[in-house]
Amino acid sequence: MTARTRKLMAMTVAMTCLAAAAWADEAEPVDPEAVVPQVVELVRFAATGDGPVLEGELWIPTRATAATTVPGAVICHPHPLYGGAMDNAIVIRLRDKLLDMGIATLRFNFRGIGNSEGEFGGGVAEANDALGAMALLRSRPEIQADRCGLVGYSFGASMALKAASALQQVEGAEALACGVVGFPTEIDEDGLGDFAHLAQVKCPVIFVTGTEDIYSHVGPLGQLVTDHSLAGEVVPIEDADHFFSDATWRETMAQTTAHFMARHLLGGI
Repeated sequence: MTARTRKLMAMTVAMTCLAAAAWADEAEPVDPEAVVPQVVELVRFAATGDGPVLEGELWIPTRATAATTVPGAVICHPHPLYGGAMDNAIVIRLRDKLLDMGIATLRFNFRGIGNSEGEFGGGVAEANDALGAMALLRSRPEIQADRCGLVGYSFGASMALKAASALQQVEGAEALACGVVGFPTEIDEDGLGDFAHLAQVKCPVIFVTGTEDIYSHVGPLGQLVTDHSLAGEVVPIEDADHFFSDATWRETMAQTTAHFMARHLLGGI
């Protein structure tokens, strides 16, 4: 490298530094009182009990300022062995409605799905996945740790209530509310239908189901509320099937669930 070349490089670096300094002087300082727009973040976390590392997607709704905190909800997806994943259409619709209400959401893939490690845990270990998601949600500085709840659809509804039951045993960690959609009311090979844990769920619960749902039946849901002394309500959606295949049914389902969660997580609604 010649002396002339070295001199030119030095001048270029100096001019670049001066320009950067000038830009920094002119840049607007960050306003701590400014509105923070909605943000999304891909996250990874471990399931409780030395479980596998799972993937999820955390959405924080628009906040008044950077110091503003918001309540949050974990959303559990349908059965992993039958195509269930966090990008399920009903899960997405629930996410959007909760965000509209000002509630942060964390949806995630159960073990063995997508980029989540591990393998299917028989409908038992997956409750630990939901607990791990709740722990992550509550650890975030944007979230009001004492104003969090669980939402789930189908298999995810069962896992949400199993997680709520486990949280009830840890003082100060209880879920504030549960919104469950298409909760399976029949016993199957994965142990869904073993409802003993429901007696430990003390938070308010809403059961949203279609009157034509072949997996989640209105009558048995009401009986579960009575038998286990749940602080629950059953909301049937007329003519809806398990998949809420009509757009009107999906809208009613999501709006009903999100409004219930907002009433308990935000209050005053």
